[in-house]
Amino acid sequence: MSPSEPEDWPRAFEEALDARDLEAVVALYAPDARFVARSGETLVGRDAIRPVLAGLIAAGTRFRSRVVQAVAVGDVAILYTDFEGTSRDASGRTVEVGSRAIEVLRRQPDRTWKLIVGDPNGRGAGALPDAR
Repeated sequence: MSPSEPEDWPRAFEEALDARDLEAVVALYAPDARFVARSGETLVGRDAIRPVLAGLIAAGTRFRSRVVQAVAVGDVAILYTDFEGTSRDASGRTVEVGSRAIEVLRRQPDRTWKLIVGDPNGRGAGALPDAR
């Protein structure tokens, strides 16, 4: 599902993640997307981001999202999104996870929206596991 409005992006992300569909999750990112890992490292491009997303799927991470604010100007939008859910830690125990994300999206020629910059903990410390 490609989001037709910026506010739909987090829901599309959680649905693809819940379906454990790595290719669908990766497709929500622009080919040249940037992703800020918890370490502060900026990952560049889908190939660099893919292992982080695969790690979320492997850990059985399930999120529910809430867009706190969305601001769009032309073909660019910024979202402030809260994610809450569960994941499995290294011992296999279910733990609560959360993220206070900043997401920048760009409208594509087909009128859908893809993430170009994602910082899952950009609005303060979250409990999102670092899959790298």
